[in-house]
Amino acid sequence: MRLVPIVLVISALECMRGVTVSPACKCISYESSHTKVGYFTSPNFSQPYPDGIHCLLYTFVGEKDEMVELTLLEFDLQAPFHDSCDDAVTMYLDLKQPAVNEYTKPDAVLCGSIYNIPSVHYYSTKNILMFEFKSDDIRSNNTGFQGEFKFLKQDLFSTNGDLVSNTNCDYIIDSKGKLRRGKFFSPGYPSFNKMKSIHCKYTFAGSHNQRVKLYFKKVTLKGTESSCISSRDKILVHDGDSIESAVIAEYCDTESLVEVFSTGSNMLVQLFAKTIKSTEGFEASYEFIDDSIYPSSELSSTEPDREGGSTDLGSPSVVDCDRIIRSVNQAGQPTVSGNFTSPNYPNPYPANIQCRYTFIGKGRERVQIKFADFDLYHPTKESEDCVDVDIVEISTIINGESADVDDFCGKAESQMVMSSGAKLTVTFMSFGALNGATRDNRGFLGQYNFVTNFGIETGEMANDSACGFIYNSSVTKSGTFNSPNYPGRYPRNTECHFMFYGFPEEQVRIAFTYFDIEGIYPCLGNTESDYVEFSNFRASVDRKLPRYCGGNKPRVQISDGQFFRVTFKSNSMFDATGFDAKYQFIDVSNADETHAPSSSGRNKEKSRHKHNKGRSTTVQTPPSSAADETHAPSSSGRNKEKSRHKHTRGRSTTVQTPPSSAADETHAPSSSGRNKEKSRHKHNKGRSTTVQSKRKPKTPQTLL
Repeated sequence: MRLVPIVLVISALECMRGVTVSPACKCISYESSHTKVGYFTSPNFSQPYPDGIHCLLYTFVGEKDEMVELTLLEFDLQAPFHDSCDDAVTMYLDLKQPAVNEYTKPDAVLCGSIYNIPSVHYYSTKNILMFEFKSDDIRSNNTGFQGEFKFLKQDLFSTNGDLVSNTNCDYIIDSKGKLRRGKFFSPGYPSFNKMKSIHCKYTFAGSHNQRVKLYFKKVTLKGTESSCISSRDKILVHDGDSIESAVIAEYCDTESLVEVFSTGSNMLVQLFAKTIKSTEGFEASYEFIDDSIYPSSELSSTEPDREGGSTDLGSPSVVDCDRIIRSVNQAGQPTVSGNFTSPNYPNPYPANIQCRYTFIGKGRERVQIKFADFDLYHPTKESEDCVDVDIVEISTIINGESADVDDFCGKAESQMVMSSGAKLTVTFMSFGALNGATRDNRGFLGQYNFVTNFGIETGEMANDSACGFIYNSSVTKSGTFNSPNYPGRYPRNTECHFMFYGFPEEQVRIAFTYFDIEGIYPCLGNTESDYVEFSNFRASVDRKLPRYCGGNKPRVQISDGQFFRVTFKSNSMFDATGFDAKYQFIDVSNADETHAPSSSGRNKEKSRHKHNKGRSTTVQTPPSSAADETHAPSSSGRNKEKSRHKHTRGRSTTVQTPPSSAADETHAPSSSGRNKEKSRHKHNKGRSTTVQSKRKPKTPQTLL
């Protein structure tokens, strides 16, 4: 059924009181007194719009307490030519009265297809919104646009809290005498704010027996190719009511459906932004939760809870085996680690059951899982396929959706698995016996840990970053550091910073013993690559130094001065094993002392080679070059460079085995997972043990 807009066509004089972009403008007006919801279209939609439309003004006027929301459902104008839009829709979002002229600054100019425009949603800052449509004199086959308008109450986007006096956007949200739950927004959301250098603070103060739950429904900031540390637009979530409290979450790009939990009764959110344009900022909700209450998805218990039952996967086999395991029990005491098992372990488990183990942490905590014993029924020992067999599936939450992390079947010897946030789910499924076969398999013994250090045991955790570590020369002159969860696969959507502080006459030397970061050189966002980057600056990009990803180790890195930063960043797509590295603070006060050349390319010519005293030393080649032979991983009894094969979108690269892995490691990590099946084959020379499944494609399920 074709949507018919409710249109009131009036003269330019009546519509704009004589103040228009052009005296030749024609006006189409929509008022909330006639309808709160409706549709608008370009002339002749869905046929090609006429040429020679010099000015057609669409005007939307609501009540004083209302705002206008426009949603473009279809958009097809002539493509821009030399960055100029001859056919265009020009948006005016910040109007005090329904009037525009040639001096009115537009807030957006749209042309091309719906894929070329920055957003399909536009909001007025007050109760009026206007846009102009024009077309040139050249006829085209473009069909124009169709959209929906709504008049909304402005208080739908008002923060539930007390505005701090003499501030623009600082709020105190107190659970005493107030709603236990509510909403909070960036200033001007969902439209834009004209403030420059925005800095807003939202302080949540609960009672002593409460915790704070934040739910960021949508975050849209000016994401950059670099990490959050160098972004001027960011959100910091502190686990307490002070800016000195530890940062437990950080957002600087586009996020959605993200939950954050405090460890205590207070929480602070800081918003930093240079400017906020239309549809940028955030919308979020909060809730104060009593520790003594058992909500459906959160909070504490002394032992794993029994919730629900089993899912019948064949003939009836009723086993109550679902568990919820939290990092804080009902008495408020931490339950940092423990075990979980399949039903009847170490005796054989039943057929046709499904058990779900849900782990819920708080604050910075991540859930880390490893199986100490794993023995599931598998009909064929030769098969590497985990489809339609007894299986353990591990999933985490990314942008509000359940994302598959790893699958295990047969007799797997698993590496550690880590959640991307505070929640992780382990699902165990057993199926009916095939051809009358009976099971005598033990099942599994799993070990869980709620960790705040992301599995990084060295350095001192920094308070100003969700995953930051400080290494001081005054504490130790050398040591090691690694990616999160190493030698297991690193979690997705994770950013970690390693800060090295030396004395004034010291430099920092970094050498990698193992390197496997999912991605394709030059490791940019358009290749959906994770990466490691280096910088001689604490909070800005060092443009002399390239990013690294893939399986080839960076060459030895030496800082320009006494400070050096290493940043690791993973996206939401794929994962790999990560890296292991050594650091050393080198005293350069002795002028005669020589060091390995810095790979930063500090020579101003930035050439790939430099010539020192008649000899040519290669400096900084892209990671796509051959593996660096100067840092081959040590080996105990096998080839010094035992390699693994990984496939990255049709490319074949060589990945080194982590030095900490045993020589007969039972499965090699897939450093890419870029093939859609994310197959996790294991190749055992001469062995036929079934482990690590070929992963079947999964459709993310939105969690409510």
